[in-house]
Amino acid sequence: MKKNPSSQSGLFNPRVFVAFTVCSIGALLAMVSFAAPRPRPAPPTFGHPIISGIGGVGFEQGLRVDPSNANRLYTSVPGSLSSDTSWIWHSLDGGKTFKWVVGATALEGKVTTCFGGGDTETGVDSAGHLYFADLTLANFSTSRSDDQGATFTCSNTGVPDAVVDRQWYAFDGDPTNGGSIYLTNDEVAQAPASCGAVTNFGQNVVVMYRSPLPGAEAAAGIQFGPANKISNPLGCDEGIMGNNEVSPVATTLGQPTGVPGQFAVLPTPVKHVFVIHDDALLNRILIGRCFPVAFGPPVPNVSDPSGLNCVDLPVANLGSSNKTGANFPTMAIDKGGNLYAAWEQAPINDSGQVIGDTVLKYSFSTDQGNTWAAPIQIDTSGSPAGTLHNNVFAWAVAGDDGRVDIAWYGTPGVAPNPSNGPDSCAACDWSLWIVQTLNGHAATPSFTAPILASEHFIHHGSMNTLIGGQNGDRTLGDFLQLRMGPNGEAEIGYADSNNVDESFAPHGMFVRQNGGNGLLVASSPVNISGLSPVNAVSDPSNDGKYEVNGLSSANMPQLDITNSSIRLLTTAPCSAAAPCYQVVMKLNNLSLAPTTAQDPDFDLVWLTQWFVPSTTDPNGGKNFFVYGESFNGAPLQCFAGENAAQAVGGGVTLTYPGITQLPAANCLVTTGRNGTITIDVPLSNVSEPGAIDNRLHEVTASTMTLQQPANTVPPVSGIGGSLFNLIDVAQGYTFDPAVRGSK
Repeated sequence: MKKNPSSQSGLFNPRVFVAFTVCSIGALLAMVSFAAPRPRPAPPTFGHPIISGIGGVGFEQGLRVDPSNANRLYTSVPGSLSSDTSWIWHSLDGGKTFKWVVGATALEGKVTTCFGGGDTETGVDSAGHLYFADLTLANFSTSRSDDQGATFTCSNTGVPDAVVDRQWYAFDGDPTNGGSIYLTNDEVAQAPASCGAVTNFGQNVVVMYRSPLPGAEAAAGIQFGPANKISNPLGCDEGIMGNNEVSPVATTLGQPTGVPGQFAVLPTPVKHVFVIHDDALLNRILIGRCFPVAFGPPVPNVSDPSGLNCVDLPVANLGSSNKTGANFPTMAIDKGGNLYAAWEQAPINDSGQVIGDTVLKYSFSTDQGNTWAAPIQIDTSGSPAGTLHNNVFAWAVAGDDGRVDIAWYGTPGVAPNPSNGPDSCAACDWSLWIVQTLNGHAATPSFTAPILASEHFIHHGSMNTLIGGQNGDRTLGDFLQLRMGPNGEAEIGYADSNNVDESFAPHGMFVRQNGGNGLLVASSPVNISGLSPVNAVSDPSNDGKYEVNGLSSANMPQLDITNSSIRLLTTAPCSAAAPCYQVVMKLNNLSLAPTTAQDPDFDLVWLTQWFVPSTTDPNGGKNFFVYGESFNGAPLQCFAGENAAQAVGGGVTLTYPGITQLPAANCLVTTGRNGTITIDVPLSNVSEPGAIDNRLHEVTASTMTLQQPANTVPPVSGIGGSLFNLIDVAQGYTFDPAVRGSK
């Protein structure tokens, strides 16, 4: 009989086919077992932290990256309402160095002529216009700069409402040319309902404003339209909101139709604007979703007096046995339009007291916020310091589809009595941490173990949170900010309070990812060189400029740093028994004479400072420095000391007054081209018990001009010193005596 070749012979015989398949699988497994292992995703790594706020303070430092120039960054902080002063810094080299923007007032740093000093928010649109909102006693002062901070146009009544608080910006394009800027904030104690609120703010309402108004593009970001009240004005749906963000994906999703789960379909796709917030009882997370419509009568999906249609949607219900509030939820949107939410929560008893750890929670939405995944807890047990507790101030950012970073402050310490959560942890050491997921909206997102971004702890003591009833140390304020850089890298603005003025004058800080996976697939893994110099650093020439009051001078070569270095010195004028740090600053063309035609101040200072964190210092450590100084061309004198703060109105700004004058043999100057100032400071003058290691952290060389010597007002209990203008600053580095060439 003739066989059917397709069913009975060769490989098509079932038994032969099974045997062949089994052998093939075995051979494949054998090959895989001998093949090179697949590379595991590389977690982010970070360069050295940078002191972004040499003057001013670092309380609640915000951060923005200029979309039109990846090397241009802005940070801002409030001084205080009583001081009527806030500060804006810029970096023109991708975060290696920072100075006040050119429009800052000489010596004090106030940026605009409008009122301020309360909460600050900075933003940059796609064309590089800089926007600044400052909280006043009555309203927001809102301003715009079209020349990167050299000049500002501002208004003291930026929004039509009063009793406002905590503002955030989001952008869609260029508001001066067809785009929009969205300002969201709280209106305080507006709702008449009695909620038993635990926020200490009463019943707030979250609102959003849009700018520009029709035909008023010249006032974009300066004047805003009427408020759209996103949360229920008669309810208890707002505690305090987090950031607002514009989705990069336009959709036709409109307002709810009134039928559960159904929404109107818009005739034209629009980009939605989201703002995340908690409720007055701190046991729900919600998200406001808005889209632009015509300014006009309130017609759903068509027009509104505010130019916005908004709806408030639920994200998570924490139940009666948990609460959030450390300090507000934050959100991010990836390039695919997926939403991510991060917040902190802690278990509470029937009296509302915290009875357990404050943990990080996370959820996501793939349908524009209509529905959200069940919240998961982010595992913080795998950090280099062990399990992290009392986690606060989480901030999220997203890039390509599913790629999300979350940064926060956490500590391995626990409070002996957790009744006030992070506010009870008075002996804790807090560091800046980050986790990353590359599959953020998978059924089970996977995160890296916590990665230390700050190199060392940045705050000793407690935190001040809503979870803890606002009973802690408010030195760092209510937040840090995480942004994505041009290569998908994490860039973080935060604060470091380890100094003699711990309770009121932290330094503004910045750190940038230099390796590992980033948020953009095309440039991952990240590879950014030059962010971790050790023992020495070079600095570009011709950037030693007097830049205040809207003026930018020509380069002053005697104050133009070209190199900074430190080494351990055990020879004369020091010895092996009494070693010194030899601190050397090289200048473009050194003389001791001021250049009054460019800078009216007569006192010149060449300063190098560093941090020494300590586990035994109640303030967390010291901020030491040495400097050489010449008043009106007089012979150089050298001093050592630690930072202080001087009053600016009702607030303070950091100063650097010398305490110990060093002998002439320890203070050498070589003038002329490539001249140097060499200062040999005995270790005994700058020692700190309990130092975490023998390295000097955040070593930062800078030059300054002053109207009087830096120690004219001698410091007493951390208060004193003289105000200054920063002329040049070199990138920060770490001094490590174990590295070859350091002796």
